[in-house]
Amino acid sequence: MKKRFILSLVVILVFSSIITAEDTVTEQSTNTVKFTLNVDDLSRSLVQQSTNSYLDIISNFLTTYDYYFLVGTPVVGYTVGYLTNDYTLKKVSEEAIISSVISGGITLLTKIVVGRERPYAEDGSFSFNPFASLTQGATYTSFPSGHSTIAWSVYTPYAKEYSWWIYIIPSTISFSRIYEDVHWLSDVVAGSFLGYYTASYVYYF
Repeated sequence: MKKRFILSLVVILVFSSIITAEDTVTEQSTNTVKFTLNVDDLSRSLVQQSTNSYLDIISNFLTTYDYYFLVGTPVVGYTVGYLTNDYTLKKVSEEAIISSVISGGITLLTKIVVGRERPYAEDGSFSFNPFASLTQGATYTSFPSGHSTIAWSVYTPYAKEYSWWIYIIPSTISFSRIYEDVHWLSDVVAGSFLGYYTASYVYYF
């Protein structure tokens, strides 16, 4: 059952990526796609106008250290659970690791296929260049947000098991990706949904 779910996720994401991935979104694009990309431009503008020193500190901290938390949380959790015979903590930490590996793999593949340009390149939200990341690096790996995907994959099992407030952690990490101008809003939303639903499936099944 799990294998079918994983395969379905891969097929859906890759298929949709191939359909929407173009050098530039053209006039034939659907109204939904156009609306989404326009919202990306608007949200970026609003966030850039709302910067302040406090948000700068928080965002810079998360950008520098978030992967330590994303890797450390499930590893430490699993270790503590194992050493203290806390089956629940061990199980949830294991689910966090499994879901992050699954969603991380899907995200990496999708990034390559879509080839969306990052906002800091200043070419606008309509700029796509499929497979460009293979030769031109991270500039064309905007969609979906890897940090958001992994953050929601890691912390969703803990939030479901212990407390809803844990969702604040991946939410903050996701926002920081927009604040740092390395992702569009839709990149973050897509990554968050992928991470959340992958982790939810692993948690319940």
